[in-house]
Amino acid sequence: MPLAYPLTHFEELMLHQDSNAFPTNCFVRMRFRGRFDETGFRAAALTAVTRHPLLHARVQQHRGRYHWRVDEPEPSITWCDGTATEQPSFRRLDLELEHGLKFAVCLYEDESELMVQFHHACCDGLAIFQVVHELLLAYAMEVDTNADVSLPEVDLSLLRNRGSLGLTAGSFLRLASRQAVGLRGVWQFLTRKPSHLLPHRVPQREEPAPVSFPTVIAHHFEPEVSSGVRRAAKREKVTQNDLLIRDLFLALEEFRRSQGVHDPAGWLRLMIPVSLRRKHQYQAPAANIVSSVFLDRRATDMEDSEHLLQDLSEEMSLIKHRQLNHLFLYSLWAQRLVPRGLQRTARPKRCQTTVVFTNLSRVFSRSPLPRQEGRLRCGNVVLHSVEAIPPIARHLNAAFGVSWYAKQMTITLHHDPRAVSTKAAQELLDQLVRRIRESVTEE
Repeated sequence: MPLAYPLTHFEELMLHQDSNAFPTNCFVRMRFRGRFDETGFRAAALTAVTRHPLLHARVQQHRGRYHWRVDEPEPSITWCDGTATEQPSFRRLDLELEHGLKFAVCLYEDESELMVQFHHACCDGLAIFQVVHELLLAYAMEVDTNADVSLPEVDLSLLRNRGSLGLTAGSFLRLASRQAVGLRGVWQFLTRKPSHLLPHRVPQREEPAPVSFPTVIAHHFEPEVSSGVRRAAKREKVTQNDLLIRDLFLALEEFRRSQGVHDPAGWLRLMIPVSLRRKHQYQAPAANIVSSVFLDRRATDMEDSEHLLQDLSEEMSLIKHRQLNHLFLYSLWAQRLVPRGLQRTARPKRCQTTVVFTNLSRVFSRSPLPRQEGRLRCGNVVLHSVEAIPPIARHLNAAFGVSWYAKQMTITLHHDPRAVSTKAAQELLDQLVRRIRESVTEE
């Protein structure tokens, strides 16, 4: 295994986007019934982290290029008793000085909470759930000698080409011809000026992050609503993601109006991460194998919710059929050819995205761990709930994460309290929840 890996275009973008005021850090919050055994957890964390080189690496610059320098794995774990007054706090992970992964465990009377913090330059959301699953498997094996589970294989050789799209010259030309329609979208992306979620003073990069970082609220839907989303999407002949995106656009516009912002011609832009994993890459160590697509709509485009849904569905189908999700990575490649191009892309002077919406779908659905009432039993603890928390950025004040676990859909809202108060954020989440419930119940 090499001691160093060059950063991919996407990894470098995430590195440059990172700042004190807006750490490019993601989180996963999990609550368990039962109390973790500290010795078993620490051993399991070491086992899991060792398998993923970028999670125990630091970034170094050499001759103008950035590289991962892989260190010996030493998981960073904060362990606290939840009955104490001191609770774990979170700060920016500085990849030049430390590794991009931390665990925080809080124990309560008969429950445990695990918070996983990771730098987005290290890996994407699907990858961190891969790591977390391996952590739970390793923990079960540590505390239960009779556990009938094993760790899945990881192919370290796949880490070398994690930033490659796997295209030959011929396939690239064929793909490029299909993507010519995407040039219009590129022009629209560059010329449109999307709005902030709410008007506010934009903090400078050097300012400290909020004391409450990460500021997150969540809603856990009842199983009948969660399953109703699938039925509603099938009824409308769209995907579940299409339905949720439509409801999010409507909730955003309703929220802005309730906050005194009315701009019928102003653009709202959603950034939607999409996985680029091919079948064999699911055995890769944790990494970013991901791109993004962008959807723009105005208030005038949302007057007819049925038309909006079909319009979004057609656009998402076109993106998938034409593989337009590659365009974002092509643009990063082009930016890297320009001196400091990726830095300028990562640090825009104006708003380029209103909110992020990431759907991680069903997590742990194929786990070999035994289940108790549909929930994973990991040795002496049972995983009760999961919350996926995507990062925010400068000019980007809100990020929504959707995940499904134990037949329950959960939506998280990570928001910047300097721009969107917790009260306002709760109103926004409530409006989205109401929209989703209406979509499920309407015939």
